[in-house]
Amino acid sequence: MSVVLKRTLPPAALGLLSLLGCSLTSPALADANPYYVGTALNLSHVSNIYRQNNNANSDRVTSASLLAGIDQTFGRQRLNLDASLQANRYQNNSELNNRGYTLKGGLDWSTVERLSGSIGVNNSQSLATYNIGNGITPIFKKNIEKNTAVDAVVRLGLVTQFSAEVTAGQRSRRFSAIEYARLEVDQTRYSLGVVYSPNPDLRAGLAARHTQDRFPRYTLVNPLNAEYQAGEFARNDVDLTMRAVLSGASALDGRISRGRSRVKLGAGNDFNGTTGQLTWTWQPTVRWNIATTLSRDTGLETSFFKVGSTTLNADQNLVTTSTQLALSYELSAKVFVNASASSSRASRLDEFLGQQASSQDRDTAYSLGARWLYSRGIQLGCQYTKNSRSSTIVQYVYDANSFGCYGQVVLN
Repeated sequence: MSVVLKRTLPPAALGLLSLLGCSLTSPALADANPYYVGTALNLSHVSNIYRQNNNANSDRVTSASLLAGIDQTFGRQRLNLDASLQANRYQNNSELNNRGYTLKGGLDWSTVERLSGSIGVNNSQSLATYNIGNGITPIFKKNIEKNTAVDAVVRLGLVTQFSAEVTAGQRSRRFSAIEYARLEVDQTRYSLGVVYSPNPDLRAGLAARHTQDRFPRYTLVNPLNAEYQAGEFARNDVDLTMRAVLSGASALDGRISRGRSRVKLGAGNDFNGTTGQLTWTWQPTVRWNIATTLSRDTGLETSFFKVGSTTLNADQNLVTTSTQLALSYELSAKVFVNASASSSRASRLDEFLGQQASSQDRDTAYSLGARWLYSRGIQLGCQYTKNSRSSTIVQYVYDANSFGCYGQVVLN
């Protein structure tokens, strides 16, 4: 349980997180001094550490973080970097003590002509989610998850209101526990498209996207020797994207994709269908912020879509539909309250030692929190979160809740 949440997320998830206010954020970046350093401390109580369906155990967790960052503009370019180091200590389950980190950076660039773009990197390490499902028997030992991602975009403005856009990206995920081996993945993505933007409030895009997914240890072929076979999938999508600012207080962001995924190596299932995501952000008054997201995609893609402490599934042979709602209300100039709710339903067809079996999971999560901005560089807050899952597989069913308070001091 890290103090600062800065994982690589799609825009919709980032929008939701910005409303929650439960994660500790870097300071305002409009200052003459572009640098900042800080520290944070989180104390929490977790009711079900391993997310068991019975005999759940609780613990007290202390997390301390060191923070640093920069946001600097030079010429037409802008560089930003945020980093944090975390030390997490468990009172009763000391074998889970761990160190985590996040490193997130980006560079926005442009030329004197019509060429511009951006590049972003993300590297993180944390304790993995327990009882993740996906055909994996729950484990009760330390399991460290490492994620890396690199994304780049190049845009070429054309003669009219159209522009060409090329994107490329790479993601990888690794676990220290062999039981999670089938969830390790290397993904490479490319897309080429055209964007039409007649005004700043309207943007529509059409792109062709190709994705290569490789699971180094996807299928267990020999349990006695822990021998695995790799799995490779090739996916092609046509993406229709849209952003529309409906008013000064409301905006829609959406994507509809028609895609097909095929098995290139090893076992697995092909996928052919429609996926997409829609996010509506609404600010009915100056004090209120509301965001709602609907999503449907394969499990691997939704595994990169994380809000709060809700982790969606992370398997190729899976379709997940989810709904998320986040609200933030400004009680005063220094006090904010936030709430969120999410629900996801996963349907999967899994294969083990030549036998296929279907299953369904439903994950739900709720949170409620408040934060107090004592001064420009000091904030305090508390957060309550409840997670639960119902499943056709008994060992994946669980209930868990946590409550914690944090403090952050930042100098810049």
